Amino acid sequence: MATYLHPGVYIEEIPSGAKPIEGVSTSVAALIGYTTSGPIGRPTLVHSWDEYKTEFGEITSETDTMALAAYYFFLNGGRDTYIGRLAKDAKAATLASGNVLGRGAASAADVLEVSAANQGASGNAYRVQVEAGSDGYHFSLAVIQGDTVIESFSSLSMDPTDGSYAPILVNSSSRYIRLALPAGINSFYKPATSVSGDLSGLDYSVVVTGMTLTLNIDNLGARIITLGEPDGGSYNGSKVAAEIQKQVLALGPEYVGFTCSFAADALTLTSGTSSAASRVSVRPGTLATLLKLGAIGGTEKHGSEDVVPAGMAGPVSLTGGDDGVVPGLEDYNDFFAQLQKVRDVNIVLLPGQYMPADNTGNPIIDAAESHCISMGSRMLLVDPPPGTELDQGKRVNELQLPSSTYTVLYYPWVQVKNPLYSKESNPTAPTTLTVAPSAFAAGIWARTDGTRGVWKAPAGVEASVSGVAALEYVVEDGDQDQLNSLGVNCLRTMPGYGHVVWGTRTLATRANPEWRYVPVRRTALYIESSIRNGIQWAVFEPNDHRLWSSMRANIGAFMDGMFRAGAFQGQKGSDAYFVRCGLGDTMTQDDIDRGQVIAVVGFAPLKPAEFVIVRIQQKVGQS
Repeated sequence: MATYLHPGVYIEEIPSGAKPIEGVSTSVAALIGYTTSGPIGRPTLVHSWDEYKTEFGEITSETDTMALAAYYFFLNGGRDTYIGRLAKDAKAATLASGNVLGRGAASAADVLEVSAANQGASGNAYRVQVEAGSDGYHFSLAVIQGDTVIESFSSLSMDPTDGSYAPILVNSSSRYIRLALPAGINSFYKPATSVSGDLSGLDYSVVVTGMTLTLNIDNLGARIITLGEPDGGSYNGSKVAAEIQKQVLALGPEYVGFTCSFAADALTLTSGTSSAASRVSVRPGTLATLLKLGAIGGTEKHGSEDVVPAGMAGPVSLTGGDDGVVPGLEDYNDFFAQLQKVRDVNIVLLPGQYMPADNTGNPIIDAAESHCISMGSRMLLVDPPPGTELDQGKRVNELQLPSSTYTVLYYPWVQVKNPLYSKESNPTAPTTLTVAPSAFAAGIWARTDGTRGVWKAPAGVEASVSGVAALEYVVEDGDQDQLNSLGVNCLRTMPGYGHVVWGTRTLATRANPEWRYVPVRRTALYIESSIRNGIQWAVFEPNDHRLWSSMRANIGAFMDGMFRAGAFQGQKGSDAYFVRCGLGDTMTQDDIDRGQVIAVVGFAPLKPAEFVIVRIQQKVGQS
């Protein structure tokens, strides 16, 4: 509360209590399955087919189900999607030992390990070239594919305190490779030195008491040392060395081990530590100029001198990359555990997984269904078996389809032009491929959400399917009579409209008819997720009539917005939805004592008009 301590005018900002609820996204997909490029086991968000190609590569084969699904998802209106690349026992390509050698004591040892950024045989196409810098401290690295340099880094350092430290800089920015330090590299670090130029002609009488030298040793910061009185007479090389060493050691215990010596008409300042970060830097100044110390007059060698790559004679290929094999149930379960943390996913696809025709079921689809149910905010699109015509209800029942309200199935598979076919370069390839229908449907879901809203059925003459050469099987009215009541949504060819989605049911059509329609199920998920995110502010608020009123107002405003957008049945809001929250209505005093505030939200979903009935009656008995 405000405190008024003196007479005057006080300004107070009073919150209005309005906390608008924002609708969540409804069409963020997750495509999970086997492919040969890209990061493994990590949800990676892409926004377009071009981004997919950048991260996971082009369509590489006629069985590259992930790339095909991504392409037709985006082609049919899909936007944001998380890609989950799974591959069992995949290996990253690496650079063979003996190629990135150091200098001096490390001239016969590898000082860097180079590997492809991602597991897979695609890394075998990369070559690496390392060149030494002219200063002996930096080096450059290039990644080459074919005859093209696809990535390059210059002025890299092996000093971890340097902003261009190679392992960190390359690993944080390269799309193609990763660097690591090999075991045992620490043995090649040595104390840093700063060696003066030739002092044989120096008149030491100009070196007098009170002169200063600015040093930075082992990156401990700039320190100023001041020459004291020389022992007996004037300074000479040995006396200067002894005075510098004494002054530095007096700076503190962190400088223990530092030495300064004079021999062969040169001063040598040596750090007391052996590490990659070991440095002895002499800043410019009058005394530094007289003693020819520093990078200009002398020579400074860092502790990582020997582990700086000496360069390579030419580019060397990475080898040993392996695509691995198709993942199993354990790999999918591990990924679903990660996907639980990605809250904005609404649609789950499993390219390469489908219900088998032999009545054995698919445990991976079962695991995905359980994941969607446990999350309560996403739906799974299931594919029927390819090459199996579902022309009667008996064949659908034999598939043992899940009956969850969170699962949807589309049929039949779709024939598309083979992107790998070329009359000139690949004439033996088939001209068409058969692709699972779920990716097409998911793209149409996203497209319909964007143009009409999640409550609009993603079906009908507006739900045209793009990229179709033909459907694997032709579905006629008699076929759909059998399939519709079982929750199978058909792709059909309609005269004048082309290929369209002609069904909008969940697989719970019989098990739970309340949620038989896709838009009804998805609208409920949209409302639930939006309200859950939008009323987080209410946690730990005082549980009284002010909170209840605010929740009714904010949730009611959100529901009214949906009603005005056409999401609900009814001519007025009271017919379309209700929001209740209050003591004696949705809560008892015992609920409040347990710290619970309970709101009840109801809505009348707008169901699709599946059956448009036109009654025609002959008018008779008129004269």
